[in-house]
Amino acid sequence: MGSRSSRVISTKWNFNRLAQATGLSRAQVDQFYSDYLQASGRDGIMDMNEFIQLYSSLPIAQSQDKNNIKDQAIRIFRAFDIDHNGTLSFDEFLNTMVMMNYQMSQNDRIDFLIEENNVFGQEQDDKRISMQYGHQIFRRLNDYYGLPAGTEHRFWQEVDVNNHGYVTQEELVDYISRKPIYKR
Repeated sequence: MGSRSSRVISTKWNFNRLAQATGLSRAQVDQFYSDYLQASGRDGIMDMNEFIQLYSSLPIAQSQDKNNIKDQAIRIFRAFDIDHNGTLSFDEFLNTMVMMNYQMSQNDRIDFLIEENNVFGQEQDDKRISMQYGHQIFRRLNDYYGLPAGTEHRFWQEVDVNNHGYVTQEELVDYISRKPIYKR
């Protein structure tokens, strides 16, 4: 295994768009990577306690009620622990940073995250959202906004009105933007 300094930032991200989506410069993204590695320890993956510690030091946490910081961090961690293995990879961590950038509109944040993580749409080269990925998006949004699980299928049926098994990214983002439960 190499040292931490030999690890590279994930190449799947468009760093110019990432800087815009997070409100950070490329140098700040690099600094977040360094902070991530420092917080995540020798294994280079971040567990919940490490995330809570790092989250507590972020500017967004400083503006929150101190009594809610840990609960908020746990909720965010669970929403972006995509594979539910109890850790955040750097890619998953970047997703949290984009979603917490409240200087960017909610639609732009969600649109960016969907595009960056949409393997099916990238393979099809048309930004289509598969039913499976759509359900994942709704589950993550429900977790992020602290909503009960189990509505993913109903929400998907509401957006895929023609029952094609896929929708366009634009259709999905438009549906989410009109959903009052995702407005907080």
